[in-house]
Amino acid sequence: MIDEFLAQTVTLEVVKHLERRRPAIVDDEARVLAEVAHALEPIRRSYTESELPKAYIDALAEEVAATVPARWRAVAGRFTALEQREFGVWRGGDVVSRVVYVFVGLLVGGVCVALPFIPIWEKWFPFLLAILGWWLPNAQVALHRRRYARSLGEVAEQMVGAQRQLDRHMIEDLVLPPSFASTAKKPDNP
Repeated sequence: MIDEFLAQTVTLEVVKHLERRRPAIVDDEARVLAEVAHALEPIRRSYTESELPKAYIDALAEEVAATVPARWRAVAGRFTALEQREFGVWRGGDVVSRVVYVFVGLLVGGVCVALPFIPIWEKWFPFLLAILGWWLPNAQVALHRRRYARSLGEVAEQMVGAQRQLDRHMIEDLVLPPSFASTAKKPDNP
């Protein structure tokens, strides 16, 4: 099968399309199904232009429409709710919260250097924690986005198992041109 029409590739394209409209459609199952159908249209057109067997694209579209919306909504719903709460970052990561994180980093770093039972003697350690404190909200947001991207990748990865069943729709009669298929079926009569 052409890589463009593999179940995983098609699923990634559908997920990309859904992600463009995620905040508006994630809570509405009917809109998600409509967007999935809309995302499959250009793939279906490209497939028919390639003159490949119709049975495969029909089975692929049916499989994607049956599995992807529910899996995507489960993942995207949690992420959208988290995004609306600003990823749980204190005060949304504004300047005041960052300055507080800097001072906390200086304080914790100073305590680590001052206490004799903590084996950190480098005097720059508090400043390192202060710098890291400034970027802590960004790190939290990046971590949540990375987890979400990984979850979306898992939605596409799960379609790899469906590819084997979809390949069954690619039978020889549908792939071969009609003239060749009819000559290949004739028994040899000497």
